[in-house]
Amino acid sequence: MAALSNLKQCPPFSNLSDLSLRHNPAELERYPVISLQNEISTNAASHRYYGTQSFVAVDERVLKRITRTFFDGGFWEALAEARSTRSREQAPRVALVGDWIDKFLGLAGGLKLKIFPHTQQLSGEVIAQFVETRDWLNSDVRYVAWHCHYFKLAVAGVDDVVRIYSKNVKQPIVLKSPSQTDITCMAWRPLCSGEIVIGCRQGLCFWNVDNSLQLGRANAPSQSFRHPSNLPITSMQWNKDGTLLATSSIGDRSITIWQPDNRTMQSLNRLGPPGALIKWSPENDWLFAGTVDRVFRVWNCNNKWTTERWVCGPGGHVQTACWSPCGRFLLFVSSTEPILYRLQFVQQSMLQASAEEKEVLPIADLNACSIDASQTLIGGPAQQLAWDPHGNYLVVTFKSTNSIAVFRTFIQKFDLQISAAYFLSGETPAEHPSFICFQPLYRDNDRSVLTIAWSSGRVQYYAFD
Repeated sequence: MAALSNLKQCPPFSNLSDLSLRHNPAELERYPVISLQNEISTNAASHRYYGTQSFVAVDERVLKRITRTFFDGGFWEALAEARSTRSREQAPRVALVGDWIDKFLGLAGGLKLKIFPHTQQLSGEVIAQFVETRDWLNSDVRYVAWHCHYFKLAVAGVDDVVRIYSKNVKQPIVLKSPSQTDITCMAWRPLCSGEIVIGCRQGLCFWNVDNSLQLGRANAPSQSFRHPSNLPITSMQWNKDGTLLATSSIGDRSITIWQPDNRTMQSLNRLGPPGALIKWSPENDWLFAGTVDRVFRVWNCNNKWTTERWVCGPGGHVQTACWSPCGRFLLFVSSTEPILYRLQFVQQSMLQASAEEKEVLPIADLNACSIDASQTLIGGPAQQLAWDPHGNYLVVTFKSTNSIAVFRTFIQKFDLQISAAYFLSGETPAEHPSFICFQPLYRDNDRSVLTIAWSSGRVQYYAFD
């Protein structure tokens, strides 16, 4: 079993002046230099500007003010306005009715939580526990997504703004909407030049990024879908031909399969804890679905959505997972165990594999160990996994240590071998990776390029041989 104690330090970086392109070949000089620290103020998450702030307040009647608040902010904002001090002074009976409604809804909500505890209010702190981004609540970069076929990089910031960077373009395209807050995930639609979907607290926002629009801000999402229970989307992924979009929410037991072109959806229902993580196999034969508890499932997409149920280590949930490029191996880690596990899948035409014949095997020990003379630690419970498109390198980030571990992988027909390679570190000991991903392979790119979003807000690229 591979171990972190065998990691070696990557080659020195001091010979390059631009730290975002260090230890990279000359072709990476065309990659955009990104640092969100200068673009996002420290209080961007809590001090957002809304157009209504520029208008002078007027004296309104209570019912008119409540009605306006309802259309602007929804039912709960209207109820809060009805119970406000100002409303009590102007219309005590309206405030009393609001108190009774709030009390009734509180009792109903308490009863619902006792029966369905997973339907509790999903605060930002709760969401941060189950997303793959480290310190999602405070990280400048919340998600990074490469286009499947073109040189386009989408970076979502803590300010609820998505910036689209293209080759040889200095100013990014900006995607921002009031219906797009607390961004948790993004995905470019396969076989489309400029359609990207953003998962957030309000649901799904679909944007069409015009190639001719090189500067400025896109107007509005082309369409928006809400979760059937008005829950935030916490994980999603397209199938390979872009016809189906799988999503999950940590407040819902079911997995939702959307068909955006037809504006239809299908729910994959099973008893158990709510879903938290979605990973589609490269050929779309299998759909991995992690939950907020020990249980995770693997759906067979070719056999009428049948499912196999698995359980990870005690006291945790599947924190992150990734498929091998060939689709025969699934790697995952628990949120509490420093162990990397492997689950093997074989084409049924070769071997009739059932759940009883498959087994989960540990293949790497991720316990923390020192990596230099200053006793810098690497390892512990993993935060995120990323497998390069060639299947030669596996990259692991961790919850509590700041360096990145890189493993070499050797994929055979029915076997997978893994060995420790080296580690990557940030500019300072305190800097940690927030999110990692690999750039997909396409006509103009045949290299395995790792994209690292650091806690400082900068984005770094690392090209593997």
